[in-house]
Amino acid sequence: MNKRFLRGCTILVIGLALGMPLFAQDVTAPPAEQPNANEIVVPEGTEFKLQLHTSINSKISKSGDRVVTTLLDPVSVEDEDVLPKGVRIDGHLGEVKEAQRRGRGGYLTIVFDTVEMPNGDKLAIQGSLTEVFSAPSGGSNNVGPEGDLKGAGANRKEQAAMIVAPAALGAAGGLGAGIAGAGVGIALAVLVPHGKQAALASGSLIGMRLDRDVTVPLAPAPATK
Repeated sequence: MNKRFLRGCTILVIGLALGMPLFAQDVTAPPAEQPNANEIVVPEGTEFKLQLHTSINSKISKSGDRVVTTLLDPVSVEDEDVLPKGVRIDGHLGEVKEAQRRGRGGYLTIVFDTVEMPNGDKLAIQGSLTEVFSAPSGGSNNVGPEGDLKGAGANRKEQAAMIVAPAALGAAGGLGAGIAGAGVGIALAVLVPHGKQAALASGSLIGMRLDRDVTVPLAPAPATK
């Protein structure tokens, strides 16, 4: 009887010893993270084509001014329509610098910061200007690698004028040399031009790139009858 009891206790102890690591593993293992079926991530680097509804100009626009655009082509991720055509995407002007003399063009940056979903919800995004597809009224088309819109510099004729004008000034003895100097000063004001302003008119078609991932809620599927 005692032998049978001891044998049973031994089997029980061995069983508990073998089962404890498995039990401990089940307790400490973190639960598997389940993807949210109602959301999808639009990855960094995704490009959007937008229509601008705000006129901007480096001469009169200020840093912080709001910029309004709408999406021209729908955005899809993994064959799933995420953002429909016509969605509003807003931003603001970052750095703005007016054109300067000696042919230095103005420049400005656009920081895209908000997308308004069809249901009215607003999502924070971070995007930058990539290109200008078309710009009515002769707007700027030069977009730098940092997403800055640049006004044109001086052309070759204007560059030649900027070289000739200082030489003429030296020949006249400087601006302080009486009437002759004053005349050359007036010539300098004409011959040494400003660069062009960085500008885009309302209606311009522009490109935007996402600079970080954004998680977008999916629209609920229509109920079946």
